[in-house]
Amino acid sequence: MRLPIRFALVAALLTPAALLADTPTTTQWIVTSAKATGAGGNQYVSSLRIVNPGASPAPVDLTFLPASDGSVDNGTNPAKVSVTVNAHSTLAIDDILGTKFGVTGAGGILVQSTGIVPVPVWALSQTLVVNALSSTGVPGTNGFAIPAQNTDQIVAAGETAYIPYVSSSSSATSGYRTNVFLLSADTTGPTVVTVALVKSDGTILGTRDITLARLAQTQINGIAASFGYTANDTNLTATVTVKSGGPVATGASVIDNAIASISYSPPVKVAKANNGAYGLLLNDGGYDFSGRLDILAGAGDFLSMSIVVPNCNGQAYVFPFQAFGASQGTNANTSFVTQADGSISFSGAQPDAAFSGTIYSNVDGSVYGSVTYTRASGTNGAPCPGVSIPAPYTFNGTKAFSLP
Repeated sequence: MRLPIRFALVAALLTPAALLADTPTTTQWIVTSAKATGAGGNQYVSSLRIVNPGASPAPVDLTFLPASDGSVDNGTNPAKVSVTVNAHSTLAIDDILGTKFGVTGAGGILVQSTGIVPVPVWALSQTLVVNALSSTGVPGTNGFAIPAQNTDQIVAAGETAYIPYVSSSSSATSGYRTNVFLLSADTTGPTVVTVALVKSDGTILGTRDITLARLAQTQINGIAASFGYTANDTNLTATVTVKSGGPVATGASVIDNAIASISYSPPVKVAKANNGAYGLLLNDGGYDFSGRLDILAGAGDFLSMSIVVPNCNGQAYVFPFQAFGASQGTNANTSFVTQADGSISFSGAQPDAAFSGTIYSNVDGSVYGSVTYTRASGTNGAPCPGVSIPAPYTFNGTKAFSLP
């Protein structure tokens, strides 16, 4: 439908969906790796595979972030090595801590593509018990694979990750125990996370706050026992909520106490829209105009939309508005208020119109909400002063790019 547009505002939306699991990317985190002897004499050794599906070689930096109690700052001169993954190839690095870093122990690994135009790659780690024995005493291995976590998968401030299959046992020689890993991806300062242990019926068995130094990695050994829970239970869930700082990578290992076999339990998180510019599509009765929303530090900062008023003196007109938050100083014309439920309400005005609405975050980090719009009275609101859209327009949007 052609509209007599008084003020045209057409936004070109570049709004890719959030990265899915196991998608090649330029920055990713391996939550844990090892070259160490654990309980019962088990010898753990980690390897890495880096896949380059692209047509160009991929220079990649690998940074080792040693495990500690979480208080050790790994942000100053961490151990780093560089490798190259050929085009359409997979680079195998066995015993990565020994062969690349010359260390024993445990810790996280940061995988970063470098170069003028970084080539996206995908990393998969594997940790094996290399001195395992079969029931008849035949030497072999057992262990688990740990997929890398990209920047959209790790847990940002205000978000919560859920780790299932957390288990506990009343015996050290039967049942299962679970270790939870935490790796700070914050390069600027400390991070505070709240870790909770939850029964299948939602009963919270305990919570504690853990402070992680910059780029620190740690693990909570036997998390159920650490909360004083020793029942035989294989259906517990650990939750990891970032209170400040972040983001954080997390996950867990589940160990069979009888035979020392291990499996990996990956996290799933409830994402929160934050620190990004979001492209918006308006459900405005078929006119299909658009907008932009900026969210910084959990609060609304900027909003712009093209609003169609379908009955403006008998015609349909499209009008733009721009909502500037408090951070815009003297340009501020809108109040953005973060509510207790995490939604953001907004209310503002410019000389020709007033507008208001609410913004919500989906569990995948996308946004939705609604907006009302009313033309100003008098000549400022011409050609249809005082006229409102017939009902709130709803909108949906995804992050187009991150904001610092």
